Amino acid sequence: MGKYKKWKRLVSVSTAACMAITAASLTGCSGGDSGSSQSGNENAEKKDASGSGESKAMGRYLEEELAVPKGCMEISSLQILEDGSMEMIAQNGDGVLCLYKSADQGADWDEGVTLASIFGLESSNGELFYKTALGKDGSILGGVYVEAKDENGLGIMDYYYCPAGGEGRKLEFENAADGLAWGMKIGANGNLFLQFSGNGIQEINPTDGSIVHEYEKGSSTDYMGVTSEYLIIVSAGEVYYYDVATGKPAEGGDVLTEQLKKTPSNLEFGNSSGTSLMFMDGDEEGTVFYVDSTGLYRYAFGGNVIEQVIDGSLNTISSANKAFEDMVLGPDGKIYIAEIDYNSSTMSGKLYSYTYSADTPTVPDTELTIYSLEDNSSIRQAVAMFQKKYPDIYLTLETGMSGDDGVTRTDALKTLNTEIMAGKGPDILILDGISSETYVEQGMLEDLSGILKAAGLLSNIEEAYKSEDGSIYEMPVKFGVPMIEGKKEDVDAVTDLTSLADVTEKHKEEYGLSTETFCKLPLAYSMYPKAFLEELADDNSAAWVKENGTLDEEKVKEFLEQAGRIYQAGKDGIEELKSAYPQAFDEGQQAEYDRSYGISGETIMLLNGNCSFAVGGVYSPMDFAYVTSMADTDSSLSYGIWNGQAANCFIPVNKIGISSKASQKEAAEKFVQYLFSEEGQTVSQKDGFPVVESVYDGEDYWNQGEEGKVLGSGYRDNSETGQGVEYKIVVPSADKVDALKQLGKTLTTPILDNAIITSAVSEAGVRYLNGEIGLDEATNAVIQQVNLYLAE
Repeated sequence: MGKYKKWKRLVSVSTAACMAITAASLTGCSGGDSGSSQSGNENAEKKDASGSGESKAMGRYLEEELAVPKGCMEISSLQILEDGSMEMIAQNGDGVLCLYKSADQGADWDEGVTLASIFGLESSNGELFYKTALGKDGSILGGVYVEAKDENGLGIMDYYYCPAGGEGRKLEFENAADGLAWGMKIGANGNLFLQFSGNGIQEINPTDGSIVHEYEKGSSTDYMGVTSEYLIIVSAGEVYYYDVATGKPAEGGDVLTEQLKKTPSNLEFGNSSGTSLMFMDGDEEGTVFYVDSTGLYRYAFGGNVIEQVIDGSLNTISSANKAFEDMVLGPDGKIYIAEIDYNSSTMSGKLYSYTYSADTPTVPDTELTIYSLEDNSSIRQAVAMFQKKYPDIYLTLETGMSGDDGVTRTDALKTLNTEIMAGKGPDILILDGISSETYVEQGMLEDLSGILKAAGLLSNIEEAYKSEDGSIYEMPVKFGVPMIEGKKEDVDAVTDLTSLADVTEKHKEEYGLSTETFCKLPLAYSMYPKAFLEELADDNSAAWVKENGTLDEEKVKEFLEQAGRIYQAGKDGIEELKSAYPQAFDEGQQAEYDRSYGISGETIMLLNGNCSFAVGGVYSPMDFAYVTSMADTDSSLSYGIWNGQAANCFIPVNKIGISSKASQKEAAEKFVQYLFSEEGQTVSQKDGFPVVESVYDGEDYWNQGEEGKVLGSGYRDNSETGQGVEYKIVVPSADKVDALKQLGKTLTTPILDNAIITSAVSEAGVRYLNGEIGLDEATNAVIQQVNLYLAE
């Protein structure tokens, strides 16, 4: 029942000196056997205009987003042909894979031709094609999934190949490996490289289907990169190199392996679309380029230096919630990277070019520091887009808690407060989880009202953060709507936290193991006390603090008491689960509550019959589509606003503030203005609803296609009925969307979002739920812990 993050924390490192050397390496230089390059570019350094005599490094790759074919949902392959034209295989708006061509490297694309027609297949269903590859000579390779199973119960694949200027045909291989080739490339030598699940990699001659070489036979490989000289394989956390000409292991990659291992995501592959790592041919013999979440690098085999060509923190390379699909080097030295964007509702395909600019400073002149208590992927996305728009400003992201260094929230906040008071703190603060009242009282935050005046914010959101004198010291960039879904009669009966406890107790006899693998509980997180309390806290915490800023002891006590009733209602079922699956309750296996995942995953559990209620935030049109689609699938389900101890609450997302001690206030203000611009509000459509009224009311943000369009589908076994339920996630009707939009404008109270208070309540609450202490003792423990922190 736990939810887990898809991506590891990304860390960008600025290496100015290395970039000054390597950016010029693609514009005319010679590489030595050490793996480094010497610049022949006269513009690599430029004198300071002030006349100080100081020089600064010049030269940087600038990013540009290129056009993709209309309706492009996901890019499968990208290639620049020998004549300089570009080809792309991508899904069109109907999910059909097509071949597109561009004579001007991505400025304009033709209408496209379906792969099915190229290979002479009757069906035009692009979903049949599991993987594809393009050759530099214009050849095309495609793998078509066949539902027939092999002896291991796996699906099998038919392979189709179209030589340059020839006709497409089905390939017949000698001794082809069993199973699906979930990775495929066409080498510079014209051979086909097929990566099989659990059976290594085969290099195939497409002319006669013979096996040229086999690599890591019988082994499971995670990633395959093919250049004209090398085959690079990642398997079980290790990296292997082969000489393509001989099929034998290649020497000289130790330094590259060491560098790759510095970024954990380079060796972790669990994503069916795209990868976190991508290789391509280098600009000289014996060299390769690779891109990962930190940037693009060049390596000369046998050398001792890895050169950073592009710093990913200065562009969208470091953005979260995306993956690389393909990468090519153009004849003019431009680098092209195709990506899949998970921030959109349709996993859209994107194409970027990187062009060297000799007159752009290697590292921007102005540097800003942004602080957040925990890693923040949506702010990283906004930073990447901002730096693309303002290449003269460099933003560094600091995280108070990495998650693996043992630093607690209290430790992180103490360190932050000390740094701010000493004038060494960050310029910009993401105040999620941080209480800003003390900062405001001590004059540590700038008034944002002047900056936000022209933004045109939703009045209910703006008023929630406006002081009596009109000043504003923090403002969420986005917001979420708390929602509850369950059986209609139950949802109608829930008006607050106490009534939620009443209804869950009414169903007490239903909770427990209904089959060997399914169990029904009150809420999805009921079996994990800490996560359960944190989830409930979201829409109740606003009631815990009095107007004078002190904790309301009675409200905290009421929360613990009602949470205890809900937990006890499902305790018999939890005990049955513990007996049946003790490993799921080990300390290391406890699920963690992550607010940002919203309600959508829990709504599916309603179809399973695994819980009575789904509660959580709705943060996007897609989240809302899940809520409405579950009610459409099961007519007994209903949904509505979730009011706990406090009513009409909203969930602030990415509360932004500027430190009064910021060294670059003008640049900091520019970043805040960007966040509340139309582009800044729509960088991602998954992390919260816009707070700018024109964007919130506009059609573009909410557009997921025509009503009833299928956005996704699935199948669940119902533990209560024993029957399977097939569901589809579809675009909700306009009246349902309008009702949600109007609801969002009525929400006036932000949840408390104070990590110290929530932690104190959950820590004492877990002991109370487990019967270690009584209700009064748990309440007193919360009050004492919070007062102790405030006193410090």
